[in-house]
Amino acid sequence: MELKYGQGSIRFSLKNKNILKILSSEEQELLLNPEGKLKGLLKNPIGCPSLRNLIIQKEAQNILIIVNDITRPTPYKIILPPLLDELKQIGIKRKNIIFIIATGIHRNNSKKEIENIFGEDISSTYKFINHNGNDPYLKDLGKLKSGNELWIDPIVSNVDFIITTGVIVPHYMAGFSGGRKSILPGICGRKTIEANHAQMVHPDARSGNIEDNPVHEEMQEAAEKVGVDFNINVVTNEHREIIEIVAGELYKSWLKGVKACKKRVMEKLFLKSG
Repeated sequence: MELKYGQGSIRFSLKNKNILKILSSEEQELLLNPEGKLKGLLKNPIGCPSLRNLIIQKEAQNILIIVNDITRPTPYKIILPPLLDELKQIGIKRKNIIFIIATGIHRNNSKKEIENIFGEDISSTYKFINHNGNDPYLKDLGKLKSGNELWIDPIVSNVDFIITTGVIVPHYMAGFSGGRKSILPGICGRKTIEANHAQMVHPDARSGNIEDNPVHEEMQEAAEKVGVDFNINVVTNEHREIIEIVAGELYKSWLKGVKACKKRVMEKLFLKSG
């Protein structure tokens, strides 16, 4: 047998009697016009008013867009142009839009990597900064229900509207990526991230599960405390092609994306006893 692994594959042998079932992703229809769907969602989002109305209601001028780092392949060259075009139509100036790369405690992304992820036009036109989980000027937002301290990137104090973006895939302790993970671990301090991840030993902190999952619940609490105004997430197939886009209120839009992700990657198995 051969399994894809990283950029290559691993070959191994297995006796037939030890094979319960061979699982493969269910073939999903691609979104033929993902840009068009996103444009529609920006005007008629999930669980909240349109992006335009939200920005007008807050009288927001300074926009923070949180994006994934290079370790989370996300089709930004497809999803960012419609978003930036909508912000332009709303009247937001380019100089008032900042991208922060949600590195958590990963390394900084280089200028070349940023260009590869977002394209030369966007990367050269807008301001990009790498989050620093060890920044001595992290903002203290108090304690979470668990007692863990919430330290966040100081950039949140300089903006009045926060948009999260990302891709939804199963995550080994948070259940699924996307949504609230743009905040925690995305732009939190090392102390907050390590305290959150220490809960991975909990039996419900596992891939594909968010019910009673303390890692997920704390991430969601942190996102609510920071105050995310709008969320955009995609679900992709094994070729990183978009099969679903969701946008709107953070939790409601993310849950709809999780449902689409589950359909693509999860299957129930019934084990024989004995």
